[in-house]
Order: sequence, then C-alpha cells, then structure tokens
Amino acid sequence: MEGKGETLSELADDIQRFIAENISSVAQLEVLLLLKAHPQQSWTAEEVATALYAGSTLLADELAAWRSRGLLETAPERPDAYRFAPRTPDLAAVVETLEEAYKNRRVSVITAIYSKPVDKIRTFADAFRIRKEQ
Repeated sequence: MEGKGETLSELADDIQRFIAENISSVAQLEVLLLLKAHPQQSWTAEEVATALYAGSTLLADELAAWRSRGLLETAPERPDAYRFAPRTPDLAAVVETLEEAYKNRRVSVITAIYSKPVDKIRTFADAFRIRKEQ
C-alpha cells in the first residue's frame, strides 16, 4: 500500500537500476507494461500509441531501444511490430517485480523515474566543485 511515507529506498536495487537504465517517463513504463500484459501480441508504435492515447513519434525509437536491450523482439511476420520477450529469466523477473512495485508503491516508482535527471545534474555539478587539497 502506498502512502506519503514512501521512499525511493523501498525499491530493490535491481529495480532502481532497471529504471535508471531503461525507463525515462511514466508513459514509457506504461508502454512496457502494456506489452508485458499481452506477450503474444505484436505491436507497432502506432498501435501502442492508440492503445495508450499517446503520440507515436518517439515510440518507434523506444521500442527499438528496448529490443536492443533484450526486452522485446520483433515479430517475424511484422518487422515493424514488437512483443514482450525478455532475453533472460532475470530480465523477465525484474520487469515482473517492477510491475508489482508500480501497483503497490507507485509513488516510489514514479520518484525513481523522475529523480534521475536531478542525479545526473548533481553529478555534473559535483565534477566542478572546488575541493580543499589535503
């Protein structure tokens, strides 16, 4: 059950790492979970956009990127269509755990997704900090 006291630390390290490497928005997570929910169905970017009432402009690139990361495969009969097919059981398990976390700890998952740019900016800024010599 989610609540105001939810924190990012409630998410397992593998989930946080997966989000950092693969998910840049809640909409993107919704796309992945849609494909996961229908693993036998092949989806084009336009079909995903229609199902989620989203724009398809960036979806084709996202789907192709997930394919290259081993989350999706192209359908043999439709090379522009993708279906959920994790390359390894570990990858499938991480997505399953992420889906459960999104259902039960939505605030923590959303925080993990949208805290990434701040972390990158902080890391960049830290590179320019003046430190005392010891």
